[in-house]
Amino acid sequence: MKKEDISGIVVYLVIIVLAVVFGLTVLQTHASESTLSGFPYVLYIIGAVLSGAIFNSILFELAHVLGAKIGKYDILSVNILGFCFYKSEGKTKFKFASFDGLTGETKIVPKKDMCDKANPYPYLFFGSLFFAVEAIAVMVSFSLLRDAAHPSGKDDLAFGLLTLGAIGFVILLYNILPIRVDAMTDGYRLTMVSNPKNKAAFNELLRVEHEIEIGNTDIEVKVFDEITNFTADLNLNRVYALLDQKKYQEAEAILDKIIDAKDSVSAKVHIRARAQKIFINLVTKTLDEAKEYYEKEVPVSERREISNDVSMASIRAYLLMSGLLDKSRSECIIALNNVYRAFKHTPKNRQETEVMLFNEALEKVTTAHPDWDLEGYKLEIKSKK
Repeated sequence: MKKEDISGIVVYLVIIVLAVVFGLTVLQTHASESTLSGFPYVLYIIGAVLSGAIFNSILFELAHVLGAKIGKYDILSVNILGFCFYKSEGKTKFKFASFDGLTGETKIVPKKDMCDKANPYPYLFFGSLFFAVEAIAVMVSFSLLRDAAHPSGKDDLAFGLLTLGAIGFVILLYNILPIRVDAMTDGYRLTMVSNPKNKAAFNELLRVEHEIEIGNTDIEVKVFDEITNFTADLNLNRVYALLDQKKYQEAEAILDKIIDAKDSVSAKVHIRARAQKIFINLVTKTLDEAKEYYEKEVPVSERREISNDVSMASIRAYLLMSGLLDKSRSECIIALNNVYRAFKHTPKNRQETEVMLFNEALEKVTTAHPDWDLEGYKLEIKSKK
């Protein structure tokens, strides 16, 4: 299990424990005093929780929008609990979409000619700031309403507000964690951009990802020598451009820097860089040379991680590892059965490159083992429009 997965489990366990403690202490105490009882009280709690989740999700993304504006970014989309508002052809449109976060996601890009000057701190800090203001407002309102007469129902309103604040606290706790969990939290990104190199890479990565998303094919990508998660992600974009041009030696040099900086990047970034390196070795070098690198430099634990990673980079490497080095048709089939799922989550502008690279790997295996009957897994190349 990866470090990010363990961290995510621990964080969610803490959130569950806090929710149980809040329910068994605050809400149980209130239940004995409330003007409601039985099923109406259950509806009251459900309503308070839903209202708190919706209100805090909206508040959080509004904080991101304001912070982004102050930091000199353009807003690409705002996603609140799956309700995504985005700009297209100068108009605001709506769609249901997934998001990277606990309750939503606001996607941004530096304003034109502001990539070096745009400041990510307000965007990353304002969510926590808004929740701190909310906490103060909730506690003041709770105290005032608790002093009101009980029969008026204001006591129920007070605890409803307290529940809303408790949900805001949980979102704040999740968001300010300076570790990588199942999503990129603001706390984690704040620790990263505290490095000036990461700040530049953060803005450059936003720019490049936006260019890829809108379908631009000729993107000049900076390569950073100091390797961190942000700079590694950015350098991997450059690797894709080099692979598309068959400039394997230049791509390999960039990958070596990422692999050597294992302790400075996430497990996912490292393992995909390793997978790309294995792929290059197996398609450009002799089998003996590739096998020597594989056996001496790739630990068994990393081989296992590559086999479990559902990404096109890892699947290509896993297919070649299984077919050319381990000579296992069953392992090849496992890799091939995941290729469509991985391809679906590949950015559109990378798909044509990935089709070319995957088919090249598949051809190497089918040439080595023509009796394995794997040709049916070949991906179709779609022409660029």
